[in-house]
Amino acid sequence: MLLGSMGDDAGAHVDVILLKVAVTPARAHVGDVVAIEMVWQYWGDLVNNYYDTTFAEVSANGRVIARKPFDYRFGAVLGDVYRETFLWDTKDAAPGTYRIRGEVPLRLDATPYDNYLVVREPLVLLPADEPFPSGQESGGSAVAENPAWKER
Repeated sequence: MLLGSMGDDAGAHVDVILLKVAVTPARAHVGDVVAIEMVWQYWGDLVNNYYDTTFAEVSANGRVIARKPFDYRFGAVLGDVYRETFLWDTKDAAPGTYRIRGEVPLRLDATPYDNYLVVREPLVLLPADEPFPSGQESGGSAVAENPAWKER
């Protein structure tokens, strides 16, 4: 594990910034598959042959629904952008609204407050056989984006 920006690490600094979390569809039925795309950027400076392993993960109402191991190896470059899309099969989810949070935590991150984003518009799951309210349909997307980042 990377020792981080404190201690006997020979000056290594670790930092990631979550840039975007997008949920599609934002209105769905139980049993639909929901795609959650996350984009984050590496702002660390790895020296020597240290590395750090973490999980990119997505939670719905505080419960982790998807996660994938991810490691930053020697040679990661300041500004590297990473993308991951998680697919959540909602067949076992209860109908209701879900607050989606994407996170890429690092053990000794220099700025842990920017390692997550919460999508403000909740994901709405209706029972499989229930129609959407008048004027609404399945679909749409909900996005949380770091205001300092513009997609390239």
